[in-house]
Amino acid sequence: MNSFKKSLCGIAIVLSVVSLASSQALATSANSADLTAGEQAEFQASAGITCDANKRDNCLAGNVESGDYYNVRVYGSCINAPYFGRINDKPVSLRKSVATTGTEGKTEGMLAPEQLVCIQAAAQVNSTDMEYFVIALPMDHGPECKGEELCKKPEPLPDSYQKTMASCQTDNKKDYVGCPQDWIFANEMEAYSNGLPVAQ
Repeated sequence: MNSFKKSLCGIAIVLSVVSLASSQALATSANSADLTAGEQAEFQASAGITCDANKRDNCLAGNVESGDYYNVRVYGSCINAPYFGRINDKPVSLRKSVATTGTEGKTEGMLAPEQLVCIQAAAQVNSTDMEYFVIALPMDHGPECKGEELCKKPEPLPDSYQKTMASCQTDNKKDYVGCPQDWIFANEMEAYSNGLPVAQ
């Protein structure tokens, strides 16, 4: 009986590892390759990221001179290859730069609890996501949406967040314009590595 339990436990561990690996693979399948050189340069400037001119996926953020920096993985376009996430149940501060020694930690606005976002980059230490550069999205996903469809948020945001999101919309190229974006800590949100949760 004990050997049977150990066998089941071993199978469960293997399945969980395989599941984690496949979810990470799906998240990383969206990479910066679908960004044009111009889009990549514009994004790097807005996010405070520097990338190797010869290998543009070799990127850093922070204070490189002092050795206080993160390796950065740049994800693909939020239109062509979105990597979604959702803010946890508390509002979060958007920061203009990653958190390193000596940074001011200047807040660039707040995102509402449960706000749907697209992850544009991850600042990492030893392949562990520490911070995300996110853009808030003008639509939402919930029980009122079919499958993985994106649709409008059914309830209006509180006044303080309505102002932050007032100009956030899709343009005629289906791109996002006027949407708040910046760095937040990875533990302040859930990243949907396997894509949007399917509505029940």
